[in-house]
Amino acid sequence: MPSITEAKKLANLYKVPFATFYLSNPPEKKTKAYTDRRTYNDTVYRETSYELWSEIGRITGNRQIIVNLSDDTEYRSLPSVDPKLSEKQIADVIRMYFELDLPFKNKSAYRNNGFNYYRALLEHYGIMVAQITGVSLSEMRGISMYYDTFPIIAINNKDFERAKVFSLFHEVAHLVRRSSSLCLIDFDERNDEEEKICDRIAAEVLMPEESFRYVSSNALNLYGEWSDLCLISIADKYAVSTFSVVRRLRELDIINRSDYYSIYKRISDSFKEEQDSIIQNKKDREFKVKYYITYLSKEGYLFPKKVLSAYSRGDISYGEMCSTLSIKGKHISNIERAVMFI
Repeated sequence: MPSITEAKKLANLYKVPFATFYLSNPPEKKTKAYTDRRTYNDTVYRETSYELWSEIGRITGNRQIIVNLSDDTEYRSLPSVDPKLSEKQIADVIRMYFELDLPFKNKSAYRNNGFNYYRALLEHYGIMVAQITGVSLSEMRGISMYYDTFPIIAINNKDFERAKVFSLFHEVAHLVRRSSSLCLIDFDERNDEEEKICDRIAAEVLMPEESFRYVSSNALNLYGEWSDLCLISIADKYAVSTFSVVRRLRELDIINRSDYYSIYKRISDSFKEEQDSIIQNKKDREFKVKYYITYLSKEGYLFPKKVLSAYSRGDISYGEMCSTLSIKGKHISNIERAVMFI
């Protein structure tokens, strides 16, 4: 029988959980809780990496923990939509359920961080929102797994903050359609129909057609052209990326195909230059983020909140709480203050 250290080395070599080496029998292969939609013409084009498989296991394991520690009646189930409803009608159902009132008056309404704002909102309604780490964006951007209680959304943490907002609601669309999915969210025309439907629903949820036409028209009148400043002013009203704005402009035929490709290339080039500069500045500053912030960014707020609540009720001991959260006791107070209002 290998020691724990030896088992971990073997696990890393064979890309399996180290606990596998202590099982009397090989683990049973379970049916996936999602459909892999990273497809071209309905053909899955890559295997799931060990890193992604491990992260999905971590997140589903956390969900099982809070299911065991929580009262199932605490949250409402997500609405289930009639397949006959139009994409606009489904988007209306989603906005009504989450009580979304768009556009925002200004960036301070979402504290200048759309992803954290929407993430907190979804977790308030009982949806686990975690971030996947150590996985390339070329492998996945989002995943959704529907359960009657504590459904899961996980977003790739390597993506940009405003891009994550669209991914969030793409996955919300999957959840309300009960089509749990692993997604690239790359807007490729060869994607399957379910992906295209959820793209359109997410766009309508975040940028409702009527208000978007009004806001974009006002912005064009103010700036006189679809300049970067014009697009940013629209994006700020909805806490989305300028890429999402341009795609929405084209989707609603506000701009033609030629303008779409021209604008898209321009902002892509500008964005790359800007990001290269940001990455270099981060390296130069050597800024260290506090541990509890990094922890909550990865695990979300709902999971630690439920574990902390179980401890406060006396259901688990202090040691069990720290062990379940996989953190040292010195970080508990900061995490508790951060999650108490979710």
